[in-house]
Amino acid sequence: MRTHVCEHRGYEIAVQPQQNAYGAWQAKVSVRHVDSPVAEFRPQTIQPEWLTQEEAVRDGIEWGTRFVDRKLEESHHLM
Repeated sequence: MRTHVCEHRGYEIAVQPQQNAYGAWQAKVSVRHVDSPVAEFRPQTIQPEWLTQEEAVRDGIEWGTRFVDRKLEESHHLM
């Protein structure tokens, strides 16, 4: 499957849609700072299942942007 990449607030969000054994779509998501080779992955916990690949990609991007926003808000509070 094609990996979809977008940038949000200096972070790169990569979303790879995958179909499970039941035919539902889920998003494999990784987030990394554009200056860092290290990525943080979406935990493999219970994830929403989608009827289409496009819905899974949208969900992955939304999850990634919320993750980045929380990470930046937490680091701002530590200063």
